[in-house]
Amino acid sequence: MGNSVGNKATEAVLLERTAHPGVYRRGGQYVAVYRRDGRQRKESAATFAEARAIKLARDAEAREQRRGPTLHDYALRWVTGHAGSRHDTVREQTREEYRRLLATFALSYFPADLRLADLDRRALQGFIGWLTDRPGRRGRLSDRSIRNAMTPLRRCLDAAAHEGLIDSDLMRSLVLPARRGGRRWAVSERRFLTRAQLGRLLAEIPPAYQPLLLLLASTGLRISEAIALRWCDLDLDASPPRLQVRRAIVGGVVGAPKSYYGARAIPLAEELAGRLRALRSPDAEDEDLVFPNRRGRPLNPNNLRNRVLRPAVERAGVPGIGLHTLRHTCASLLIEERTSSLRLQRWMGHHAAAYTLETYGHLIDDELGKALELEDLGVRDCGEVEPALAAPSP
Repeated sequence: MGNSVGNKATEAVLLERTAHPGVYRRGGQYVAVYRRDGRQRKESAATFAEARAIKLARDAEAREQRRGPTLHDYALRWVTGHAGSRHDTVREQTREEYRRLLATFALSYFPADLRLADLDRRALQGFIGWLTDRPGRRGRLSDRSIRNAMTPLRRCLDAAAHEGLIDSDLMRSLVLPARRGGRRWAVSERRFLTRAQLGRLLAEIPPAYQPLLLLLASTGLRISEAIALRWCDLDLDASPPRLQVRRAIVGGVVGAPKSYYGARAIPLAEELAGRLRALRSPDAEDEDLVFPNRRGRPLNPNNLRNRVLRPAVERAGVPGIGLHTLRHTCASLLIEERTSSLRLQRWMGHHAAAYTLETYGHLIDDELGKALELEDLGVRDCGEVEPALAAPSP
């Protein structure tokens, strides 16, 4: 202990002040003294000029550290390491889409030198206004596109708030547009098929692919979930028959369903179960795919879309639809059958009923339905009601 104290005292004596604060001379060398992470640090240099440059650089780094990272730097680091949550399993395709959305919108709008700590509600609301008025190749962005553009920024800022870099309520009270007809489906995009249109389309699908398209329309599965189905995922002899969604194939990679709630059981109609049962060859194993390509590998959705669906769409005269339209069609038919929002959420594999209503709420008509009869309230015949006496004149 005594030697340690002696060495420190000797060092203190050897350090001689210079004209620049924080730069000292020790024998034939110079020492730059600065603080980092609350501790004193020292760096030696051969000349006074070198020591002063070190001191200035380290002080500048400390000031930058106190100011925190820029929005650009933090957002790009976040999207690279984003692992998602239990509600959202992040695939590499999702990560790339987040990176694209950030680069196209948020990082194009906010200056590169904007500090994360300097971001406030006014700046974020200005960004939303810019998105609302921003012209695109097909006109202004729809309300849904604006929400999609905000998603990676919102999740990025949630992570920053969790680290204590920004205020946790920064994203609250922001006003997103809710314009009449603001969603693109209300203007030009066909989001679902009527029963007659669906019948015409399925009649034009080649027989080999009809069971798959019927499955998409009647169960609402995502195409990534349907091409991942194995025979062990189908219980065709149950009452009623059903399938279990356990996996999804995106970009040829087998993974978990899109969300935490994507793993779900869906009932099947008896007629569809019979068609699926007829597909299985006698030598098929339980782990074999239900809808393989000719080589026994998973179907490529792009090939299915270009070689099967598009020609059938043209022949049926229902342009402007894709494979995902069949999922929306299933939702529209379930809503037509008065399926509750909670059951619809579970059926479609969404993380929240609110998201389901936001996605498919436009399919629900504005009619409130018939009035409740007194018998519905448990009220029996109470006889005639006496008319109320007129109130006496004042």
